[in-house]
This record gives sequence, structure tokens and C-alpha cells, in this order.
Amino acid sequence: MRAFGADARAAEICTEVMFHTDLSGIDSHGISMLPIYHQEIAEGSIDPAAAPVVEHDHRASVLIDARAGFGHLAGHAGMRQAMAKAREYGIGLATVHRANHYGAAGYYAIMAAREGLIGLSMCSTRGALQTPTGAKHPFMGTNPIGFAAPAGDDEPVVLDMATTTVPLNKVKVHELTGRQLGADWVTDTTGAPVRNAAAAYAGLTDESGNYGLSPLGGPGPQAAGHKGYGLATMVQILSAALGGADQPGNRDGFHDVGYTFIAIDPGLVNPANPAAGYTAQLREDLRAAAPLDPAVPVQVAGDPQIAHRADRSAHGIPLAARLTDQLAALCADLGCRYLLEAQPPA
Repeated sequence: MRAFGADARAAEICTEVMFHTDLSGIDSHGISMLPIYHQEIAEGSIDPAAAPVVEHDHRASVLIDARAGFGHLAGHAGMRQAMAKAREYGIGLATVHRANHYGAAGYYAIMAAREGLIGLSMCSTRGALQTPTGAKHPFMGTNPIGFAAPAGDDEPVVLDMATTTVPLNKVKVHELTGRQLGADWVTDTTGAPVRNAAAAYAGLTDESGNYGLSPLGGPGPQAAGHKGYGLATMVQILSAALGGADQPGNRDGFHDVGYTFIAIDPGLVNPANPAAGYTAQLREDLRAAAPLDPAVPVQVAGDPQIAHRADRSAHGIPLAARLTDQLAALCADLGCRYLLEAQPPA
């Protein structure tokens, strides 16, 4: 990050966001993004030296100009502002424009939950990726939603999801590892599924419009894909319309991405009824539900990431060989020492 041109604070925040993401098992949004950020810096889409600034501050809301810097830095600043407003007003809203990719949406919601607040994080995304229900070509983005609620002394309940069946970077992870895609992840202009990960990733990133990600639920209204498409539209309006970011779709040069963060202080909203206790009980009741398979207990949003963090903290974070090759080449290009050493599986 320092070799990219980030200052010490930006490097620390971006590293923390990417590390937490990989530790949580979200391999699509961690350090596998570094080669893409390098490319976007070279193209002029990311200004690695830029720091976000507050452009407008009014009561419970704040508008932030990310100044085309690293998205993680702007996302961190946005949620911090929303949290500060929530402590004063009970609810706070921060919207960000002129931004770039900020990684996993859930990270910023977790920031709020770690401090006893309910957090909501949404963003528009760069480029035409999601094919609207009934359309031939992609137009919308993956438009993710992150939500986190504190649950007492335990880990928060966390929802972190794209409004597409999978995010673009999950296709990238399958391309790196050589695995086939799920049948409903990517479709071509006839609506037929694309299973080859390399062909799909190339088609999604060449801006030809020949391949698109299915909305959450799958292609077509019969699979309820219209609901994912509707959620993506909601996120686009909340993230981009409020802050004045770009409309979706492919465009040359910098694509103005928008974020919206909402923080709620449950203690100010309802001092007599601790929401964290309710959340903890709800999660335990859901986990206690009778499972279809006794060997596979019912999970709650965030449980897989909790398990990943425990396992990877103990055994390390697995990285695909093609990714480590890319990172080694990136270090060589930037003049950095390559510090990763291959370790045999435990």
C-alpha cells in the first residue's frame, strides 16, 4: 500500500479491511484485489494520495467527497461519521461520492456493531455487471448490502451480501482456482448459463456486455431474480442518488461510486429495551432450530465468517497459487520485498 502511494494511515486502514475480509473467508474482496487496485491506479481511476473530506454536514447527516482515493479509507471515514451522528441523534447517515471499490460491505457495518451500534452499509459499484430481469445485457452493479447488530458479549449478527447471485470477485476466485461456476451465476445474451470461470470473468470485465451476473435469486422472475434486481435498484438510489454519484453502466475513465452508511444507537432509540439482548436471544433460538441434517446445524447470518476467522487464525489463510504469483509479480513491479512463504497444508 505504501508503494502504491498511500500514506501511513491509509495503508493501515486498507490493510486492516483486506486482512479482516480474508480472515473471514471472503477471499473475493481481500488481497486478491491488490492487482486490480494497481491497474486502476495506473489508469488514473484511483488517486492513492487522496484523503476524503466532509463536503456537507447537517444535523444527523454528512456528505463526504472521497476525492477518488482508496475506497476503504473513504468507507472507514463514512461509517465513523455516521456513528458519531448516531451517538448524538440516535441515528446517523453518511453518504460518500467520488469513491472507488471499498471491499466487503460487511466490514463497515461491523465497525458500528463493535461499538454497540446497529450498522448498515451499501454501495453502488463500478461498471455494468448485473443483468436486469428480462434484459439481454448487464447494466446494474453488484450493489452489496452489509448489516450488523450487536449481540451482547458475543460476535455481532452480520449480513454481508451482493444483490447479484455472486459478486464479480467470486467469479475471479473461481478463475484463479480453475473451478466451474454455479449454473445460475453468469448468463450470456441469450440467458444461457456460462460455467467456464475464465471465459465468464473475461467476458464480465471486457465491458462488451455479452456476459452478466444474475440478480440475487437467479435469472428470470420464476427464480425470484426480480427481487434481487429490485434490491439492487434500491441500493443504487440510496448509495448514488443521495450523494450524487454516477448512474450505473460502463463508462470510460473514472466511475463515480457512491456509498451510504447508517448507524443506529439502540440505547437512544429505546433506553428501556436493550436490543443487543433481543438479538442474542433471537440468534440462539435460530441456532437451536431442528436441522434437516443433524450433522449440519442451523446457522445465522455471520456464523460462517465466525468459523472462518477461528480456523484461519489458527491455521493461516489459504491463497491460490495463481494469486501468489500475481502478488509476487506486483511486488517486483513496485520494488517491494515479497514476504509470503509457501507452507504445506496442516
